[in-house]
Amino acid sequence: MELKLYIIDQIAGILAGVKINRIEDKAAKSNLMKDYLAIRKVLKEAQEDKDEIVRKFQEDWKDELAAVEKYRRENKPVVGHLDYLEAERDANKAIQDLFGKEVELTLTPVPFDAFSGVSEDLTLEQLAFLQESGVIEG
Repeated sequence: MELKLYIIDQIAGILAGVKINRIEDKAAKSNLMKDYLAIRKVLKEAQEDKDEIVRKFQEDWKDELAAVEKYRRENKPVVGHLDYLEAERDANKAIQDLFGKEVELTLTPVPFDAFSGVSEDLTLEQLAFLQESGVIEG
């Protein structure tokens, strides 16, 4: 299935909070662990690309970075740094585009009942999101 990286990132965030040892269904536990590792692998590459965009931006704009951050800490409008603000918008857009890419990811859906042992770790919205994303059968 093809999923956008920001969706995959949200799935990883939810699954990271699941206490996997409380899942009794061994097949479901195994599938979740395999899926989580595959998700982390895909996200690692995207995170490295994001970190490179941020590093490059900070390196290119290090002379203005402190001044702009000072305005922001003081909740004042940023004045006189139009090129910086445009470059910042471009960097943020590049990051959004990066995480908006669709990637092929094969997940093995697990039965909803497998989450009964960890249901207190998840909200109803998270469970619904996992089902819509193909992590939970449904």
